[in-house]
Amino acid sequence: MKGKKSEKTGDDELDWLVYGSDGDSDGGSGSKRKRPEDDGWLKSKRRKATAVVQTEQEPEESEQEDGDLEEADFGDFDNLGDSGEEDAPGDLDNPFSDDESVKENPYVAPVTKSDAAPAAKYVPPSMRKAPSSDEEVLKQLRRQLQGQLNRLSEANLISILQAVQEVYTNNARQYVTSTLVELLRGLVCDIAVLNDTFLILHAGFAAALYRTVGTDFGAQMLEAIVQAFDQHYSRDAATEGKQALNLLAFLANLYTLNAISADILFDYIRMLLERENFSENSTELLVRVIRVSGQQLRSDDPTALKDIVLLLHRTISAVGKDNVSVRTQFMIEQIDNLKNNRVKTGVAASALSAEHMQRMKKTIGSIKTVKTTEPLRIGLADLRDADKQGKWWLVGASWQPKDHSKSSTAKIEKAAIEEDTADASDADAGVVDLDKLARQQGMNTDVRRAIFIAVTGAIDPEHAFVRVQKLNLKNKQQLEIPRVLLHCIGAEPVYNHFYTLIACRFCGDHKMWKAWQFALLDIFRRLGENQNEDDDEPEENEEMDVRKVYNLAKLYATLVAEGLLRITILKALDFGALASKTRVFVETMLVTIMILLRKKAHKGGLEHAVKQTFEQAHAIQEMLPGLKYYLTTIVPESEAIGNKKEAKVVVSGCEYAVEILNETRKGKAAVEDDVSDVD
Repeated sequence: MKGKKSEKTGDDELDWLVYGSDGDSDGGSGSKRKRPEDDGWLKSKRRKATAVVQTEQEPEESEQEDGDLEEADFGDFDNLGDSGEEDAPGDLDNPFSDDESVKENPYVAPVTKSDAAPAAKYVPPSMRKAPSSDEEVLKQLRRQLQGQLNRLSEANLISILQAVQEVYTNNARQYVTSTLVELLRGLVCDIAVLNDTFLILHAGFAAALYRTVGTDFGAQMLEAIVQAFDQHYSRDAATEGKQALNLLAFLANLYTLNAISADILFDYIRMLLERENFSENSTELLVRVIRVSGQQLRSDDPTALKDIVLLLHRTISAVGKDNVSVRTQFMIEQIDNLKNNRVKTGVAASALSAEHMQRMKKTIGSIKTVKTTEPLRIGLADLRDADKQGKWWLVGASWQPKDHSKSSTAKIEKAAIEEDTADASDADAGVVDLDKLARQQGMNTDVRRAIFIAVTGAIDPEHAFVRVQKLNLKNKQQLEIPRVLLHCIGAEPVYNHFYTLIACRFCGDHKMWKAWQFALLDIFRRLGENQNEDDDEPEENEEMDVRKVYNLAKLYATLVAEGLLRITILKALDFGALASKTRVFVETMLVTIMILLRKKAHKGGLEHAVKQTFEQAHAIQEMLPGLKYYLTTIVPESEAIGNKKEAKVVVSGCEYAVEILNETRKGKAAVEDDVSDVD
């Protein structure tokens, strides 16, 4: 029993003497000998595996298996099965241990090992190689800048602007500029109507870039917008797409943000109002421009706005009022209201846009490092003729054609003919060339001409004050304001209170107060006073007529009656020996002061108003006798008094003035009244 059991189980471990050795690797392993059933199963398994390998045609495995099959028959698999490597228990389940089974993905097409690409090693951005071509650089720039524009909002505009500046620092400037212009144009040139908030945001970003980058970006941006507008604009209102409307609204927002001047907008308005271009589509564009930037167009250049109104009415009369649609009539009404400063405000949408615009202006104004603050003054003709005339706004990009001298001569002759024909129409329309008029009036410096144009081209005194303030005159240049106003009011055939109201706005500052007083001293010299003194500034030697003296006296009388100047401005005169025209000036001035004080004081307050005005003369004791003499004997009988009612007011006022002058008072130290003698 024991012998059978040991023979059966092989516990004596002497089976190798009967079956032979399997090799050195199996000698000390102590593994059991395989049974015949296992050998049969292994043979069938290897046959199937060999067939699969041959069908897949794998080079290395097929060659090895083919060699094995040629050298040995299937009967010799007994010896192959006795190797130590294939006798391991794990090899019974997976005889081909070199081929690891990989679970297939049912959603991906099967890929053989020879076709599978090796996994690339991750390389951090700092260690990556630079792009080898310009296309790759532009592709990376576009992706980077597109990401910045996608995050653009009113809150993070400054941070995105700084990020774009870093991109400018690390890349070629022209690459960055062209990519930005292309992206912004693509955002604005949309087929649907864009809302005002979107346009204001991106116009603010473009304006901020123009301030920080300079003319290179701003000019290229403007040129791209103009080209896109010319491409999409059509007279036919039935054309699909609102690209032209969005582009023109974007330009209007750029103008409102002080990135471009009003020249190009007025050029577009004139183009749209031409008879051959006048249509429903152009009407829609005009209404959008007026709604976005109409008020600023009116304040910046009211003269050009008047020209637009005249051109509009000429076009309407040519087309015929009966042929005008309701939308066109609404546009005409809007432009007329804009000219007359009757634009309706307070609408919710416009109020929201105005609030957003104010916040955007404040954000742009907070930028510290700027390269330019002036708007681009490029006209529509300059951009369209850039390929012929060059780009004068870029350094080194302008040129003159060979036949420039001949063409310029022809243009001068043509312009002269057009000017002769246009003078008649302008005279009928009431349009005046203010620059030409300023030169005719003797405005011999740029500062004086600018002040003259700002004043005479204004609609009302407040508008004139704002226009002069926008000139940003320096301290010495501001002293020219009184001289220009005095010249304007003196040149009027009849006294014009318009210039006096402007003078009242420019008389509050101490420096301007002194300027008005020095200007009066110059008037006295021209009237014949202080002839024995040397004049260092003989600016105008022409003789002043009585009409001009009367107008100037009325202006200074208003300034004194309003309390902006003091009666002591007459201290430089010798009342006992005045020239004839100086006497007219003093009489007119004192009479006008009494009448204005009566209007200002209403009933029962004339005495207080007169005494308050003339008590200031006690600061200059030397002028009291002469002033009392004039108020007592000359002013009540003056020819400047218009009627009996005014005569009664003047007589009463003179009595109150003499009464306050007769009071004994100590001389007051009036520092503001002490004016140094002019050499």
